[in-house]
Amino acid sequence: MTLPVIFAAGMSLLDSLDGCLMNFAYGWAVSRPVRRIYYNIVITGLSVAVALGIGSIELIPILVERAGISTGPLSAIGGIDLDSVGYTVVALFLGTWVLAMGVWRFGHIEERWSAPVRNPDAGREG
Repeated sequence: MTLPVIFAAGMSLLDSLDGCLMNFAYGWAVSRPVRRIYYNIVITGLSVAVALGIGSIELIPILVERAGISTGPLSAIGGIDLDSVGYTVVALFLGTWVLAMGVWRFGHIEERWSAPVRNPDAGREG
């Protein structure tokens, strides 16, 4: 009975941490239109890359088995265990998020792509 309780506690902790992180990310993204577009581009691109990677890892073993391939890169990819791929996906998401935030901050994306604020009193003579 102890293992299910520990598992449930661990899942609750990780889901809570994930919820906090996503709440922060969504709050940051929806605060300005430029941020929302940037966030959507980064997350969509990463999701597509992960989906293609996992799909390839699932399909290549079938190709290897049907074609009788026993050596080479396809055979190596066909032998990848999906349990270890999960850790790679988590690391990829974290790394991409850190890289995207660095590009955002040091590339001054918001300043470049935001509409300039206009002063309504500009051009009037006092």
